[in-house]
Amino acid sequence: MARAAIVPVPCTSKELCRGGGIARQAAGRGLVAPAVAADHRYPKDVIQGFPRVVDGDTLDFSGTRVRLFGIDAPETKQSCKAAKGAEYLCGERSKQELLAKIGKASKNRDKYGRVVGICSLAKAGSEREDLNAWMVQQGLAVAYRQYSKAYVPLEEQARAAGKGIWSGSFELPQQWRVDNPRGKKAPAPAPAAAAAVVAAAPQAAAAVPVAAGGCAIKGNITAKGEKIYHVPGGAFYQRTMIEEGKGERFFCTPAEAEAAGWRPSRS
Repeated sequence: MARAAIVPVPCTSKELCRGGGIARQAAGRGLVAPAVAADHRYPKDVIQGFPRVVDGDTLDFSGTRVRLFGIDAPETKQSCKAAKGAEYLCGERSKQELLAKIGKASKNRDKYGRVVGICSLAKAGSEREDLNAWMVQQGLAVAYRQYSKAYVPLEEQARAAGKGIWSGSFELPQQWRVDNPRGKKAPAPAPAAAAAVVAAAPQAAAAVPVAAGGCAIKGNITAKGEKIYHVPGGAFYQRTMIEEGKGERFFCTPAEAEAAGWRPSRS
Protein backbone atom coordinates (compact mmCIF):
# COMPACT_ATOMS: atom_id res chain seq x y z
CA MET A 1 0.00 0.00 0.00
CA ALA A 2 1.30 3.45 -0.87
CA ARG A 3 2.00 5.93 1.90
CA ALA A 4 -0.45 8.83 1.57
CA ALA A 5 -0.16 12.38 2.83
CA ILE A 6 -2.98 14.78 3.71
CA VAL A 7 -2.55 18.53 3.53
CA PRO A 8 -4.93 20.42 5.85
CA VAL A 9 -5.84 23.86 4.45
CA PRO A 10 -8.21 26.52 5.83
CA CYS A 11 -11.99 26.11 5.78
CA THR A 12 -14.18 28.69 4.10
CA SER A 13 -17.66 27.48 5.09
CA LYS A 14 -19.27 27.38 8.53
CA GLU A 15 -21.39 24.46 7.41
CA LEU A 16 -18.38 22.39 6.40
CA CYS A 17 -16.05 23.34 9.28
CA ARG A 18 -16.38 22.58 12.92
CA GLY A 19 -13.41 24.59 14.14
CA GLY A 20 -11.20 21.78 15.51
CA GLY A 21 -7.56 22.24 16.54
CA ILE A 22 -6.23 21.76 13.01
CA ALA A 23 -8.79 24.24 11.72
CA ARG A 24 -7.66 26.94 14.15
CA GLN A 25 -3.98 26.29 13.46
CA ALA A 26 -4.43 26.51 9.70
CA ALA A 27 -6.66 29.57 9.81
CA GLY A 28 -4.34 31.31 12.26
CA ARG A 29 -1.40 30.85 9.92
CA GLY A 30 -3.36 32.14 6.94
CA LEU A 31 -2.64 29.14 4.71
CA VAL A 32 -3.69 29.70 1.12
CA ALA A 33 -1.66 27.14 -0.86
CA PRO A 34 -1.90 23.53 0.37
CA ALA A 35 1.18 22.38 -1.56
CA VAL A 36 3.32 25.13 -0.07
CA ALA A 37 2.05 24.35 3.40
CA ALA A 38 2.92 20.67 3.00
CA ASP A 39 6.29 20.86 1.33
CA HIS A 40 7.96 23.92 2.81
CA ARG A 41 6.49 25.98 5.60
CA TYR A 42 4.24 23.82 7.78
CA PRO A 43 5.37 20.16 7.65
CA LYS A 44 3.72 19.30 10.99
CA ASP A 45 0.30 20.07 9.48
CA VAL A 46 0.67 17.13 7.09
CA ILE A 47 -0.98 13.84 8.08
CA GLN A 48 0.94 10.87 6.70
CA GLY A 49 0.43 7.14 6.95
CA PHE A 50 -1.30 4.10 5.47
CA PRO A 51 -5.02 4.92 5.55
CA ARG A 52 -8.09 2.73 5.64
CA VAL A 53 -10.64 3.59 2.95
CA VAL A 54 -14.02 4.35 4.53
CA ASP A 55 -15.80 5.36 1.32
CA GLY A 56 -15.10 7.16 -1.94
CA ASP A 57 -14.20 10.46 -0.30
CA THR A 58 -13.17 9.52 3.26
CA LEU A 59 -9.94 7.99 4.60
CA ASP A 60 -9.05 6.92 8.13
CA PHE A 61 -5.52 7.46 9.44
CA SER A 62 -5.39 5.46 12.68
CA GLY A 63 -8.61 6.99 13.97
CA THR A 64 -8.29 10.38 12.28
CA ARG A 65 -10.93 10.60 9.58
CA VAL A 66 -10.09 12.70 6.54
CA ARG A 67 -12.68 14.07 4.10
CA LEU A 68 -11.19 14.60 0.62
CA PHE A 69 -11.66 18.29 -0.10
CA GLY A 70 -13.55 19.60 -3.11
CA ILE A 71 -15.05 16.30 -4.26
CA ASP A 72 -18.23 14.35 -3.49
CA ALA A 73 -18.34 10.60 -4.15
CA PRO A 74 -21.55 8.53 -4.19
CA GLU A 75 -22.46 7.19 -0.75
CA THR A 76 -21.57 3.55 -0.03
CA LYS A 77 -25.19 2.41 -0.20
CA GLN A 78 -26.06 4.61 -3.19
CA SER A 79 -26.94 3.00 -6.53
CA CYS A 80 -26.65 4.52 -10.01
CA LYS A 81 -27.75 3.51 -13.49
CA ALA A 82 -25.34 2.19 -16.10
CA ALA A 83 -25.54 3.24 -19.74
CA LYS A 84 -28.00 0.44 -20.56
CA GLY A 85 -30.22 1.16 -17.56
CA ALA A 86 -29.04 -1.56 -15.16
CA GLU A 87 -28.53 -0.43 -11.58
CA TYR A 88 -25.24 -0.94 -9.75
CA LEU A 89 -23.75 0.12 -6.41
CA CYS A 90 -21.75 3.12 -7.59
CA GLY A 91 -20.83 4.15 -4.04
CA GLU A 92 -19.23 0.79 -3.36
CA ARG A 93 -17.44 0.97 -6.68
CA SER A 94 -15.96 4.39 -5.84
CA LYS A 95 -14.76 2.99 -2.52
CA GLN A 96 -13.13 -0.05 -4.14
CA GLU A 97 -11.47 2.02 -6.87
CA LEU A 98 -10.01 4.37 -4.26
CA LEU A 99 -8.80 1.36 -2.27
CA ALA A 100 -7.17 -0.10 -5.38
CA LYS A 101 -5.54 3.24 -6.22
CA ILE A 102 -3.95 3.59 -2.80
CA GLY A 103 -3.01 -0.07 -2.73
CA LYS A 104 -0.94 0.12 -5.90
CA ALA A 105 0.90 2.89 -5.70
CA SER A 106 -6.79 19.27 6.17
CA LYS A 107 -8.73 21.60 5.02
CA ASN A 108 -9.78 21.41 8.84
CA ARG A 109 -12.68 19.29 10.11
CA ASP A 110 -16.19 18.92 8.75
CA LYS A 111 -19.38 18.70 10.80
CA TYR A 112 -18.80 14.96 11.36
CA GLY A 113 -15.40 15.55 12.95
CA ARG A 114 -13.37 14.50 9.90
CA VAL A 115 -10.29 16.42 8.84
CA VAL A 116 -10.96 17.81 5.35
CA GLY A 117 -7.90 17.73 3.15
CA ILE A 118 -6.20 17.15 -0.16
CA CYS A 119 -4.66 13.69 -0.31
CA SER A 120 -1.61 12.93 -2.42
CA LEU A 121 0.38 9.84 -3.31
CA ALA A 122 4.13 9.77 -3.82
CA LYS A 123 5.32 9.33 -7.43
CA ALA A 124 8.74 9.17 -9.01
CA GLY A 125 11.21 11.65 -7.58
CA SER A 126 9.63 14.41 -5.51
CA GLU A 127 6.35 14.50 -7.45
CA ARG A 128 3.03 13.73 -5.81
CA GLU A 129 -0.34 12.83 -7.33
CA ASP A 130 -3.52 14.62 -6.17
CA LEU A 131 -5.84 11.76 -5.17
CA ASN A 132 -8.89 14.06 -4.99
CA ALA A 133 -8.32 15.05 -8.62
CA TRP A 134 -7.86 11.41 -9.66
CA MET A 135 -11.25 10.41 -8.21
CA VAL A 136 -13.04 13.14 -10.17
CA GLN A 137 -11.01 12.47 -13.32
CA GLN A 138 -12.03 8.79 -13.28
CA GLY A 139 -15.72 9.62 -12.82
CA LEU A 140 -15.75 8.15 -9.30
CA ALA A 141 -16.74 11.43 -7.62
CA VAL A 142 -18.10 14.83 -8.65
CA ALA A 143 -16.68 18.28 -7.92
CA TYR A 144 -18.18 19.58 -4.65
CA ARG A 145 -19.05 23.01 -6.04
CA GLN A 146 -20.52 24.21 -2.76
CA TYR A 147 -17.00 24.33 -1.31
CA SER A 148 -14.61 24.51 -4.25
CA LYS A 149 -14.55 24.93 -8.04
CA ALA A 150 -11.04 23.46 -8.28
CA TYR A 151 -12.14 20.12 -9.70
CA VAL A 152 -14.93 21.33 -11.99
CA PRO A 153 -12.78 21.16 -15.19
CA LEU A 154 -11.85 17.54 -14.41
CA GLU A 155 -15.51 16.69 -13.77
CA GLU A 156 -16.49 18.18 -17.11
CA GLN A 157 -13.80 16.11 -18.85
CA ALA A 158 -14.99 12.91 -17.14
CA ARG A 159 -18.59 13.68 -18.07
CA ALA A 160 -17.71 14.30 -21.73
CA ALA A 161 -15.76 11.04 -21.84
CA GLY A 162 -18.56 9.08 -20.12
CA LYS A 163 -16.27 7.80 -17.36
CA GLY A 164 -17.47 6.07 -14.20
CA ILE A 165 -20.84 7.30 -12.97
CA TRP A 166 -21.07 9.53 -16.07
CA SER A 167 -21.52 6.42 -18.24
CA GLY A 168 -25.16 6.33 -17.15
CA SER A 169 -27.30 8.43 -14.81
CA PHE A 170 -27.26 9.05 -11.07
CA GLU A 171 -28.52 11.25 -8.28
CA LEU A 172 -25.98 13.75 -6.98
CA PRO A 173 -24.48 12.49 -3.70
CA GLN A 174 -25.49 15.75 -2.01
CA GLN A 175 -29.13 15.30 -3.02
CA TRP A 176 -29.02 11.57 -2.19
CA ARG A 177 -27.96 12.42 1.37
CA VAL A 178 -30.91 14.82 1.68
CA ASP A 179 -33.29 12.09 0.53
CA ASN A 180 -31.59 9.40 2.65
CA PRO A 181 -30.53 10.93 5.99
CA ARG A 182 -28.21 9.02 8.29
CA GLY A 183 -29.98 6.31 10.22
CA LYS A 184 -32.62 5.84 7.54
CA LYS A 185 -32.51 2.58 5.61
CA ALA A 186 -31.41 3.13 2.01
CA PRO A 187 -34.06 2.31 -0.62
CA ALA A 188 -33.67 -0.86 -2.66
CA PRO A 189 -32.65 -0.29 -6.30
CA ALA A 190 -35.68 0.02 -8.58
CA PRO A 191 -35.14 -1.60 -12.02
CA ALA A 192 -37.66 0.66 -13.73
CA ALA A 193 -37.10 3.80 -11.67
CA ALA A 194 -37.64 7.23 -13.15
CA ALA A 195 -34.75 9.39 -14.33
CA ALA A 196 -32.09 10.32 -11.78
CA VAL A 197 -31.08 13.91 -11.15
CA VAL A 198 -27.99 13.82 -13.36
CA ALA A 199 -27.76 12.43 -16.87
CA ALA A 200 -24.49 11.24 -18.34
CA ALA A 201 -22.83 12.94 -21.27
CA PRO A 202 -25.22 15.20 -23.24
CA GLN A 203 -25.36 12.79 -26.17
CA ALA A 204 -26.19 9.79 -23.96
CA ALA A 205 -29.80 10.78 -23.23
CA ALA A 206 -32.58 12.54 -25.05
CA ALA A 207 -32.72 15.49 -22.65
CA VAL A 208 -34.88 18.52 -23.32
CA PRO A 209 -32.82 21.70 -22.73
CA VAL A 210 -35.69 24.21 -22.76
CA ALA A 211 -39.46 23.80 -22.84
CA ALA A 212 -41.52 25.10 -25.69
CA GLY A 213 -42.71 28.58 -24.83
CA GLY A 214 -39.64 29.35 -22.72
CA CYS A 215 -40.78 27.96 -19.34
CA ALA A 216 -37.59 27.32 -17.35
CA ILE A 217 -38.56 25.56 -14.10
CA LYS A 218 -37.46 21.92 -14.28
CA GLY A 219 -39.83 19.27 -12.92
CA ASN A 220 -37.58 16.29 -12.17
CA ILE A 221 -38.55 12.81 -10.94
CA THR A 222 -35.89 11.17 -8.72
CA ALA A 223 -34.90 7.51 -8.68
CA LYS A 224 -37.30 7.10 -5.73
CA GLY A 225 -40.17 8.51 -7.78
CA GLU A 226 -40.29 11.79 -5.87
CA LYS A 227 -41.31 14.85 -7.90
CA ILE A 228 -39.01 17.83 -7.28
CA TYR A 229 -38.81 21.08 -9.21
CA HIS A 230 -35.70 23.22 -9.63
CA VAL A 231 -35.70 26.93 -10.37
CA PRO A 232 -32.94 28.76 -12.32
CA GLY A 233 -30.03 29.54 -10.02
CA GLY A 234 -30.75 26.59 -7.71
CA ALA A 235 -27.95 24.29 -6.53
CA PHE A 236 -29.00 21.44 -8.83
CA TYR A 237 -30.59 23.38 -11.68
CA GLN A 238 -27.75 23.21 -14.21
CA ARG A 239 -27.17 19.51 -13.65
CA THR A 240 -30.80 18.47 -13.80
CA MET A 241 -31.75 17.01 -17.18
CA ILE A 242 -35.43 16.68 -18.15
CA GLU A 243 -36.65 13.61 -20.03
CA GLU A 244 -40.26 14.18 -21.00
CA GLY A 245 -40.68 10.56 -22.08
CA LYS A 246 -40.36 9.54 -18.42
CA GLY A 247 -42.94 12.00 -17.15
CA GLU A 248 -40.63 14.89 -16.36
CA ARG A 249 -41.59 18.35 -17.57
CA PHE A 250 -41.01 22.09 -17.45
CA PHE A 251 -43.16 24.63 -15.60
CA CYS A 252 -43.56 28.36 -15.98
CA THR A 253 -44.17 29.17 -12.31
CA PRO A 254 -43.62 27.47 -8.93
CA ALA A 255 -47.37 27.57 -8.33
CA GLU A 256 -47.96 25.61 -11.54
CA ALA A 257 -45.38 23.00 -10.50
CA GLU A 258 -46.86 22.58 -7.02
CA ALA A 259 -50.38 22.33 -8.39
CA ALA A 260 -49.16 19.44 -10.57
CA GLY A 261 -47.71 17.58 -7.57
CA TRP A 262 -44.08 18.69 -7.55
CA ARG A 263 -42.33 20.10 -4.47
CA PRO A 264 -39.46 22.63 -4.46
CA SER A 265 -35.88 21.43 -4.13
CA ARG A 266 -34.49 21.79 -0.59
CA SER A 267 -31.22 23.18 -1.94
